[in-house]
Amino acid sequence: MQRSIRYQIVGVVGAMLIGALATYLWLASDIFASDKLASLKDVTRVLASTAAEQVDASVEALAEKLRFYGRSRPAPDELFPAGSGVHAVRVFSREGSQWQEVSSFVRPGAPGAVAQVAPLTAVQLDTARVAGLVVDNTSVAGTALSRIAVAAGETMVVTASVEPGRVFRSIAAGGIVRLYLLDAGGRVLLHPEPDKVLQQVDLSAVPVVRDALKAELPSGEREYESATGGWVSSFTRTRAGQLVVVAEAPREEAFRAARALTTRALVVGALMIGIAVALAVYFSRRVSAPLAALQGTIERIARGELGAEVEMQSANEIGSLAESFNQMSRELMRRSEELDRKNQQLVQSEKMSAIGELSAGLAHEVKNPMVGIVGFAQLGQESTSLDEAREYFKLIDNDAQRANGILQNLLEFARPPDVEQEVLEFNQVVAGAVRLTAHQLQLNGVRVHTDYADGLPKIRGNGNQLRQVLLNLLMNASQAMEGFKDKHLYVQTKGGDAGAQVSVRDVGPGIAPDAQARIFEPFFTTKPRGKGTGLGLSVSRSIIEAHRGEIRVESEMGKGATFFIRLPSADALLNASGPFPTIDDLKATRH
Repeated sequence: MQRSIRYQIVGVVGAMLIGALATYLWLASDIFASDKLASLKDVTRVLASTAAEQVDASVEALAEKLRFYGRSRPAPDELFPAGSGVHAVRVFSREGSQWQEVSSFVRPGAPGAVAQVAPLTAVQLDTARVAGLVVDNTSVAGTALSRIAVAAGETMVVTASVEPGRVFRSIAAGGIVRLYLLDAGGRVLLHPEPDKVLQQVDLSAVPVVRDALKAELPSGEREYESATGGWVSSFTRTRAGQLVVVAEAPREEAFRAARALTTRALVVGALMIGIAVALAVYFSRRVSAPLAALQGTIERIARGELGAEVEMQSANEIGSLAESFNQMSRELMRRSEELDRKNQQLVQSEKMSAIGELSAGLAHEVKNPMVGIVGFAQLGQESTSLDEAREYFKLIDNDAQRANGILQNLLEFARPPDVEQEVLEFNQVVAGAVRLTAHQLQLNGVRVHTDYADGLPKIRGNGNQLRQVLLNLLMNASQAMEGFKDKHLYVQTKGGDAGAQVSVRDVGPGIAPDAQARIFEPFFTTKPRGKGTGLGLSVSRSIIEAHRGEIRVESEMGKGATFFIRLPSADALLNASGPFPTIDDLKATRH
């Protein structure tokens, strides 16, 4: 299927733009997402580190107050004013292997859950004394509470029940990043989701918490998948109490901006592609329209309108192509006219050659009536009566008319061809050619047998040219039978509504198969050297094809040769559209 160059240009431009946009979006989104992911990692790392430093500062400050309180026992309100988040303070002293509570303080108005907090066991107190600082989650009765145990000497531990939201104020959700605080065992101390604090949830199984608890380094980062999606997280361990601060953000945030970029780029890209395609259509039309005009002119030339030119004025390469094409068209017309002139000359030369072959017979045929004219004229001079003289004059007139007819046919055949065509009786054309060669054939010992069918359709053509073709076939047949004892030539016409046909058959030696394939080629001849130019049949074929007919030969060696000429009827040519059809085409159309 033929594709318009316009659509090919538009398709190529569209494909290139779509490919370029897709490549750009893939690279841009990949780079942007990678950069955003790296930025998220940096943000979580910085937030975890900053929050850990602030937790360290808060815990150290509170621990220092608790140590001072354990040693000096000042008024509690001086160290732990209202709003500090400290609800109760207890001081334990180790005497021997036993721990005794030596002092306690509960702030008036403290949540009732403070009294429900279980006291530290001896083991826990020993652990706090050895570790120096321990923090754990003691939330009870729907109240979030944390406990801080600080060693105030070799034998003293001070504990405080605090409100984690006030003591660890730096741990808070901020935008897309969430922060939470864990104790040394991975249990939640402070979390954006309060239920996790109240339920003392253990997050030690979370990959980033697991890494933090096992890691020897004070900080690190981790990407992991959970039921809620992917996360980008960082952790930092505090110096005081070995607490863990975790900062994490949904990994989807890294791609959300990339998707927004992709969406906007697609909108802009689609707009640009639309503009580019519109421009491609516009410029492709400027290319394809002249080419379409050029194609139309080429089709006109193919139909025979030589000299047709493309009307185009352009200073680009297409304009140069159009000018070159017009120059070629003019040159084709000039050469066609020159070829027509040469062809007419060739046809005329073939006529002269045929006249030369006919001259001896024509001279003899003209001589007979001339002898009669002379004889009857002499007898007329000697006649004694008017009636007898009139009889001689009548005979003289008959012989004169006969000689004039012979010479008239010869002159009509010899004159340059008239290119105009007319409606002709097919049998008259064939009979005229036979009469023109009859005497020459008789001199050569050839007996002519004619069979003219009645009711043949009229044809359109040039009678002089058609007679030339038939004369050439008749003379060739006569020459082919030279040396034969019995020389017979059969001329037969037949036809129907589609056209008419004439066949010329001899009883000569026939034509070899390899010669049949080349017999209509210029300068090819089967005659002996000096007896033919090889142009007769080539010119004949040109004449028949110019009449939209066909000429062919059938022959078997030793059985003579038959030439067939078929011509369409005048009515068939008049009703047919486009190029003139052959006889077979017209028959197929009719049936």
